[in-house]
Amino acid sequence: MFDVAKVAGISMAPLLMDGDLLLFRKRKNCAAGDIVLYQVNSELLVVKRVDEVKNGAINLISDNRWVESSLALSGLSLDRVIGVVLASLSKRRNFKFQIH
Repeated sequence: MFDVAKVAGISMAPLLMDGDLLLFRKRKNCAAGDIVLYQVNSELLVVKRVDEVKNGAINLISDNRWVESSLALSGLSLDRVIGVVLASLSKRRNFKFQIH
């Protein structure tokens, strides 16, 4: 099953920009380099790159190094991974899919 999410913000720029649509597959397993949707809390869902998966925990990073985050993104529970991004659709790329 595939689902769609919309990017809000520029923490994953230049790959993903505000307003881009993401096609993702719901699953918990992921690997370093994957882009995931992660449920930080009941109100916050983020899109980040997996930096490391180790001992049942996950470390996430932003692609955009110029954006500072107040979130602690290391040692996170794998149980809160919503899914892995498979492709994105952006109007700045004339609505062409980009496979991830």
